[in-house]
Amino acid sequence: MKSIKRPYLVAGLFVVWIAAGLALNGRWTLAMDASQQTPLQLKFGSIANSIDANRHSNPLFVYFFNPLRSGIDHFTNFIRAIISLPSGHNVIPILGWAGVVALIGYVVFLTSNWKMAFIAIILTSTCGALGLWSDTAESLSLTLAAVTLSLLIGLPVGIWAGISDRGLQLVTPLLDFAQIMPTFVYLTPLTLVFLIGPAAAVITTMIYAIPPVIRITAHGIRHVPTNALEAAVSQGSTKAQLLRKVQVPLARETIIVGVNQCVMAAFSMITIAAFIDAPGLGGKILLALQTLNVGAGFVAGLAIVLLAIMLDRSATAAGAKAKSFVPPTEQQIRIRRIGIVVGGVATAVVMYLSRTVIDLAVFPSNINIGKSIENATNSLLDFITKHLYFLTDGFQNFITVWAINPLEKVLAESPWFVTLTFIVLLAAFIGGTRPAIVAFIAFGATIVLGLWNDSMLTLTQVLVATGLTMIIGIALGVWIGRSKTADRFWRPILDAGQTLPAFVFLVPLLGLFGGTRFTAIAAAVVYAAPIVVKLVADGIRNVPVSMIEAATSAGSTSRQMITKVQIPASRKSIALGINQGLIYVLAMVVVGGLVGGQALGYDVVNGFAQLSLTGKGLAAGLAIVSVGIGLDRISQFGARRGTPEERI
Repeated sequence: MKSIKRPYLVAGLFVVWIAAGLALNGRWTLAMDASQQTPLQLKFGSIANSIDANRHSNPLFVYFFNPLRSGIDHFTNFIRAIISLPSGHNVIPILGWAGVVALIGYVVFLTSNWKMAFIAIILTSTCGALGLWSDTAESLSLTLAAVTLSLLIGLPVGIWAGISDRGLQLVTPLLDFAQIMPTFVYLTPLTLVFLIGPAAAVITTMIYAIPPVIRITAHGIRHVPTNALEAAVSQGSTKAQLLRKVQVPLARETIIVGVNQCVMAAFSMITIAAFIDAPGLGGKILLALQTLNVGAGFVAGLAIVLLAIMLDRSATAAGAKAKSFVPPTEQQIRIRRIGIVVGGVATAVVMYLSRTVIDLAVFPSNINIGKSIENATNSLLDFITKHLYFLTDGFQNFITVWAINPLEKVLAESPWFVTLTFIVLLAAFIGGTRPAIVAFIAFGATIVLGLWNDSMLTLTQVLVATGLTMIIGIALGVWIGRSKTADRFWRPILDAGQTLPAFVFLVPLLGLFGGTRFTAIAAAVVYAAPIVVKLVADGIRNVPVSMIEAATSAGSTSRQMITKVQIPASRKSIALGINQGLIYVLAMVVVGGLVGGQALGYDVVNGFAQLSLTGKGLAAGLAIVSVGIGLDRISQFGARRGTPEERI
């Protein structure tokens, strides 16, 4: 008897699932009103209230959490006093806007080159011209504080994980957990411990920014060439000398990449930390979402984009300088030294003048292009919604009617035990026994937390968004992987998409589609698509030349080459794209609770907004993590198991 191909088993499973769901539709769905809470959720709320009431008497707070918060608060306010926060009887910080811009330019010049320094000065100054200098300075100061503290922790831990197998084993589960957990989930529990404000924002940002620098630093240390290590050991180097003189110098390029990722992660999280009263540009985005002022949100988003590009390109240029193996000539060294001295003197002069000349201290109010851009954006949005609604509404309605609603009917409106059973069976068919067990525990946990129905609504949005993301990712990825021209065109757009904080995507999409589930899904697609496109393109590009030549000699057409050779040969990259797409989509769908995404994201937002619903917000955070772990394990094990043609 022939064995059955796995895709046919999965298809049969879906048919039985849909039939069972339709037969018992609307029963035992565990649906709850937004204001309704289970005893466990009320218990979480009680614990939260107890923590808040005893923060000044509990020894753990008195001797650890409160001093930690106070120390970070003092450090953060010290940096803010230099860049953004007037202190004492001063009406400006220690440095006026011109002094801050000059200092940024000089630091970028020291770490890269004068061209990048000039670009950094222009980009940062433009934020002031948008009428947002104070908010820009606040975002920069909080980012600087978070990055400094993150590197003080992340670099030593990363080096330890690089030289110690035990260290790597200890930190890897924590890093994996931090990657799976959406950033939005951090906020509620951290505010219980550290309250709200700049210090809490910096701590939250550190949790998000430290994992990349640890992981990348450890990778760099572990991939130092073996022959270099053996040569140093043969010459009698101690472990400390080996680390200091061989491993760290040779891993410098990779470590700088880790620093770059740390900077970008910190800046991304600082904008989201506006939910816990972090000052800066994120607050402008949040206000725009609350007031539905798309134009104001676009201006603030534009400032965030400019800062993100400045930080990313400056760090990338520093990495490129570190990568160079061409030694400078004596003339270049001499010119460089002169530039450092002249630039240092000029920067010092501008910093001094920014304390004494009013137009260099406070950004001139007559230079403000932000209002014009805001009005133009709102006018354009009005035109689109009035005259091109058949495009925006038509696409939104098509996806809602033919994808969101049917899938939601199967997942959320079927009895919970039917859906859970078939999710576990599906996990078994895709990945085997282990992911099936993980799926049972992860999705079963949402029942215990009293949020099964909301979890299924979130899962619906995640699956629809991931499907759309993979359609875009495979189509664009194949095109880019096969065409150098397409790669040159799309690469800057994809880089910008990965650079931008997730928060920025919500504002224009809210204006186009309104506060609906589709808006959250669209934002998730825009956020996740760049990484998926890059992974698929790299997979297509790395298909062995011998396979391409063999298919060409056999007379394959372009369509046959793509469908029969390149896509099958890139299966691992596509599977990784599905995994990363799921994680990125889940993170953004949760944030979409702000703009009509409902479900778990809405529960988290409600937990922020209403003290009486804090317990439900905490439970929703745990449910999001459970869903993320379940999806991550299923997709990872499915990718490892084999090709779709593998028989069972």
